[in-house]
Amino acid sequence: MPRGEAQKRELYGLLWPMATHPAQIEIDMIRAGGIVIRKSGKIAGNGLFYHHKRFQQITCPEKVWHKWNELVLEKFIEHKVIGVLGCASSGKSREAGDFVRHFYYAWPECTTVIVSSTERETLEDRIWGEIKRQHRLARRNVDWLPGHVIDSRQRILTDKSDIFSDEGRDFRSGMVGIPCKKGGNYQGMGTFSGRKNKFVILVCDEGSHMPRAYVDSFSNLNKNEGFKGIVLANPKDTTDAAGVICEPASELGGWDGGIDQNAGTKVWAIRWPNGVCVQLPGSDSPNLDGKLGIPLITQEQIDADIAFYGKDSLQYTMMDESRMPRGQGMKRVLTRQKCLKFGAMEEPVWKDTKQTKIGFLDAAYGAVGGDRCVFGELQFGLDINNKQIMALIETMLVPVNFGGVETDKEKIKLPEDQIADFVKEQCESRNIPPENVGLDSTGRGSLMQSFCRRWSDRVNGIEFGGKPTERPVSDAIDIQCKDYYSKFVTELWYSVALIVQSGQFRGMTEDVMMEGCMREWGFAAGNKTEVEPKDKMKLKTGRSPDLFDALVCGVEIARRRGFIIKSASSPRAKQDDVWKRILRDRVNGFRKSHELDYRTA
Repeated sequence: MPRGEAQKRELYGLLWPMATHPAQIEIDMIRAGGIVIRKSGKIAGNGLFYHHKRFQQITCPEKVWHKWNELVLEKFIEHKVIGVLGCASSGKSREAGDFVRHFYYAWPECTTVIVSSTERETLEDRIWGEIKRQHRLARRNVDWLPGHVIDSRQRILTDKSDIFSDEGRDFRSGMVGIPCKKGGNYQGMGTFSGRKNKFVILVCDEGSHMPRAYVDSFSNLNKNEGFKGIVLANPKDTTDAAGVICEPASELGGWDGGIDQNAGTKVWAIRWPNGVCVQLPGSDSPNLDGKLGIPLITQEQIDADIAFYGKDSLQYTMMDESRMPRGQGMKRVLTRQKCLKFGAMEEPVWKDTKQTKIGFLDAAYGAVGGDRCVFGELQFGLDINNKQIMALIETMLVPVNFGGVETDKEKIKLPEDQIADFVKEQCESRNIPPENVGLDSTGRGSLMQSFCRRWSDRVNGIEFGGKPTERPVSDAIDIQCKDYYSKFVTELWYSVALIVQSGQFRGMTEDVMMEGCMREWGFAAGNKTEVEPKDKMKLKTGRSPDLFDALVCGVEIARRRGFIIKSASSPRAKQDDVWKRILRDRVNGFRKSHELDYRTA
């Protein structure tokens, strides 16, 4: 045997210098992709999953392995976007932290790990605190592992530089904890959304407490070729960040299509390319008997929740079985599944060029509440099947300087005038006459005055807070809107939903659709339908539905200009609605006749 080979040992079908640390061997195998094809054509190595797991076993020998953390590790390695919907004490934060740490150890010179949660204290109490603790333990076992902790900045950096100063230090490679809320308000990812590196990994802990807007950071960081996104959550709502990321792929029917909720751990494809969701229900815990000796959910803990909350409770559904609460789509004005099913996301195919053009606006000019000022265009006309349809052409944000703009002709240009001038310019370039423009005029008298002064008094103001109209709900529902809806804003929002359901909407965009899906409805006095208040919706979602509010203005003007909401229902169904209304009125009258009148008591 040659002298050089005598100083080496064979492992995984390869020769390694005797002095090579076992952890370094695993790092080299991970960097090689898990396998090496030798000159002879033989394959050396056991694959990425094996070497990732073995690397963790070397640095964390006390770690207990079971079917859940092996499954989650496998999906972290294989996929680009991974959601983990786990019950309480499912170990999801620990496993995500272990994966990103060891990925960083393998590529310390070109990896950025961004770990986010709601607030700074939450980071320290949960995933970031766990990452730091495990990092320190790992370095006790392998003292040359990269990563220098800066507690004050919630960072672990590759560049150690001067331990007494951060000056000149390279902050690009390493791990950082980012709180996304301050004082209860969502702050977003800020400057970290534009971070560039060979590998960028974003971990979202407590994803069910993050608003839909958090998903924008995924879209931004996904521009990095080596991006990987991980969302961890106890399922709560289909419209929060976890609900959006973990939504089943369209071919599976989305959340509305329903995921098999029989017992057992599950994995399903999500809408994101190369993305999956892993569901870890407590009833399938590897630690039901409590003998693993780790803080993983047990049958005793599950039984305690059943005894206190009940098996049909939301607490049990979300925290013990990690299931998304059923029936959420039934309380939404609009759902993604309906948009996909009825072709709302498709492009229009017109019969001719005789479309009616509509302009719409949802104005914001007080710089209050973070509302956006949105302008857009839609068109309606006949498609190739002689069916009347409407299509969303474009939406855009109106640039408004709330502090006033100085010009040569006037010292200060009011925000209302800026908006009116912008809309006028856009509409004239698109050949949209002022009488075909609609805007929410609720509490905006000064804006309407600006439109009259600077363009035309034919622009239509729409009072969201007014009473519903006397027109029929749709061509197939022969009930007046005033008898069907409690408020005009409900009529406006439901008009869009009915047009979608009738297969008459085209060009719906993802961001507009998501805002429509966020609003819930209920019943008001007289059994009338009513959408939830805007303030409540903003508190829940973290933002105002400005895009959808703007769209409903355009739809309202389209209806005034001759657009008719049809229905897929048969003529008989139309008559059914009439007798249902009559029967409902009789029941309500009977009930009212038996109610006590306290005024005569």
